[in-house]
Amino acid sequence: MKKDDQHVVERFLLRHGIILPDRSSQTAHPNAPCLKEMGGKDELLKVIRTMETAFSRANGLSVGFVLDADDKPQDRWNAVRGCLQGCGLDPPEEMRADGYVADAAKFKARVGVWLMPDNRQVGALEEFLVDLIPQSDSLFPFAQSATEDARTHYGAKFTASKQSKAVLHAWLAWQAKPGKPYGTAIRSQFFHHDSPAALAFIAWYRRLFHHQASSTPQGQSP
Repeated sequence: MKKDDQHVVERFLLRHGIILPDRSSQTAHPNAPCLKEMGGKDELLKVIRTMETAFSRANGLSVGFVLDADDKPQDRWNAVRGCLQGCGLDPPEEMRADGYVADAAKFKARVGVWLMPDNRQVGALEEFLVDLIPQSDSLFPFAQSATEDARTHYGAKFTASKQSKAVLHAWLAWQAKPGKPYGTAIRSQFFHHDSPAALAFIAWYRRLFHHQASSTPQGQSP
């Protein structure tokens, strides 16, 4: 998980009433979940491959891994699956639509994996966020067409694989407070928080950390 992605997940969890503790506070419970940026997918796969390291960092508690599916979700899952098998787990050949959660007997803890956006589709965090834009929003289709025109007719430099990111940034640039980062835009409620993938992600998180999470009433935001 990249640093920006970490901020998005923190804000998104908060929209669903899941509060991650301030680790600098002396009152933070030592078993409460925390998010860590791992420096990209290659580093993250390395950590999964050496699960002992992951659990030593988490003090033997549940560990979840969030990474982008990118353009080949099955290949990404195959890479993760191979790492998990090397740690004594038996993940399915195809990633479940509701994410992967399993108890690792060797580590006496729970392991979870989520592939952005929804464990099955091509894409990344941006596709997850696109699904949180209200369907009634008439500005977003214009952002899509304007971004495509910029790339095909006016020499915009972004690649096709980055089109969703370009569209989102165009859309965010046209809000009442232009150009907010993703996480801040979630806090400002520019995005909804109840798409099917969003609700599935929250359910996955709760399955993984249900005995560790500290919650407030559903949907409460700061």
